[in-house]
Amino acid sequence: MLNHFPKEEVMLMNTEAGRNECGATVEFTKWFSENIHPVIVVTPLIRDLAGVGTRDGGTGDRRREFNEEDEMTFADLAYIKGRFPARKSQFCTKLLKLAPQRRWIKENLIDPEPDITIIRYTGVRRDESEARKNVAETEWDEWFDCELHRPLATWTKQQVFDYIKQHGQEPNPLYKMGFNRVGCAPCVNSGKEDIRNWNARFPEMIQKVRDWEKEVGRTFFPPMVPGMVINWIDDVVAWSKTERGGKIPLANWVDDEVVGTCSSKYGLCE
Repeated sequence: MLNHFPKEEVMLMNTEAGRNECGATVEFTKWFSENIHPVIVVTPLIRDLAGVGTRDGGTGDRRREFNEEDEMTFADLAYIKGRFPARKSQFCTKLLKLAPQRRWIKENLIDPEPDITIIRYTGVRRDESEARKNVAETEWDEWFDCELHRPLATWTKQQVFDYIKQHGQEPNPLYKMGFNRVGCAPCVNSGKEDIRNWNARFPEMIQKVRDWEKEVGRTFFPPMVPGMVINWIDDVVAWSKTERGGKIPLANWVDDEVVGTCSSKYGLCE
């Protein structure tokens, strides 16, 4: 965007996923904001849930336990909904990212200056997942009521990293540690590699999930450990260190030996 538009016309936004980002990502965003281009950090609020139903677990509408202007964290959202987001019900993106950003835009841009034209850009790529393999490069965004462009839709992950390097910048440092997903820490869609990486490099992220599971009373991850209908975070961590369907311990993996090393499939350690 900065290579195609005047800086004053580019607006970058982040919500820190309701305080579910790793501290390394928060610091990287802060550095980017101070050195490359300002990033507007929007805090999700309880009122961003307007019109969204909750699961009544016998305690009534849990949203009523909060004030409308209270900050809404990832854990608060899970508590109010009575469960954590899942692959087929990823309400975290909608309620902790899109809704707060839309509110901020309406409060700070649309009403004071109705003639402003907003075009939204996102870094979604088709090779990210099965669900995104056919996304259009351009379409109308009903959520923000504006044009939506995906300029990286046809790019590979390697092309993205190469582009960053060509422009003398650095990617989120978590990529150099071997992580595949660096938004939520962890993401409900995390695979084995990321889960064992979080446990080795940032055990506080795993402890955070333990605490949340106790608070919400539900598992963070859907059933993913073979042979288990319910898998709590420690079950998932143990499974992440296995191969062949969880039958054999993963060879050459020692948590203490991973910490401090650079690990990347995309030439980021060179």
